[in-house]
Amino acid sequence: MSNTTNEVILRNDGIGKEIAQWFGILQDRDNSDKGVYINGRAERAKLRRISDPWDALVCGGYRYLAKKLGTLVDLERSESDQLALAIFTSVAVYVKSNNTKKSFAAQLGEKVSSDRPCLSELRFNRLLRSATPEEFSRQLIRAVKIRGDSGVNLLSLADGIFLWMREYQAKLAHRSPSTKPFERLAVRWACEYFQATQ
Repeated sequence: MSNTTNEVILRNDGIGKEIAQWFGILQDRDNSDKGVYINGRAERAKLRRISDPWDALVCGGYRYLAKKLGTLVDLERSESDQLALAIFTSVAVYVKSNNTKKSFAAQLGEKVSSDRPCLSELRFNRLLRSATPEEFSRQLIRAVKIRGDSGVNLLSLADGIFLWMREYQAKLAHRSPSTKPFERLAVRWACEYFQATQ
């Protein structure tokens, strides 16, 4: 990995395409994929009703995306990535549109008025300090709702969630964090956020 903070961890080009397609399906009632009927709005509604991100694991919307990404990300062998995808699906259902112009953290730092970033510095720091997956998910949902009609970069959001979950699992296993600062989510997101606020 380089010292470019907006370089994604999930490098496979197909991942962004599959996520965008999945997100599009959730916006409509009547969809079919390879002969299988999917009511995207019903799946989105189920995901919005869950009480914590782990509940997403039993929702059709999660399973559908996991199946689509199965050949691109080895979800079967990585519990961390399965849990990251559950968080992503539980957050992404609140996104209004897929806006790929900037990274997710830069979008949070974008000025919405002459002097105020989209997500306040206090809320942004609270997001970075999230100690549990449940808290991280809640803070992300709040940030996505604040972005509203401006939308977020879904691939960048997923990328950050996957990196956060890998760091969280490493902490639980008492492994030391990466010594390379640009491989750590807090550094990457802080750089992007504060550059956007300038």
